[in-house]
Amino acid sequence: MGMISSEFARISASFRAKARELREQFGSEAAARALEWAASEVEQAAQCVRDQTVSLREASERSGYSVDHLARLVRTGRIPDLRPKGSKGRIRIRIGDLPARPVIAPHMRVSYDPSADARALTGRP
Repeated sequence: MGMISSEFARISASFRAKARELREQFGSEAAARALEWAASEVEQAAQCVRDQTVSLREASERSGYSVDHLARLVRTGRIPDLRPKGSKGRIRIRIGDLPARPVIAPHMRVSYDPSADARALTGRP
């Protein structure tokens, strides 16, 4: 699930939890129903976003993966190719099918030192 979809899911879950609280603790059925309706609207919006299709270039921008990598995933069948059978047109990818590149916190990033890597491979300090 992508970043946007997970945010939609978080909001929807929050609305549903608040609806339960209003119903169980305060007996406020009308307010609970209103929040459940809002949660359903958020879920429908999330589905609309997931069902949109984008070009490889836009898919690359959204996912953080290169155009070549995404094209390879389509060729190998890991991402569905939405072009009609036999079409040689441009690849279209459903947003909901995009892989989400893991985000590494800045304090967790390690810079690459090719000299240290070469020393490790040769066994020299």
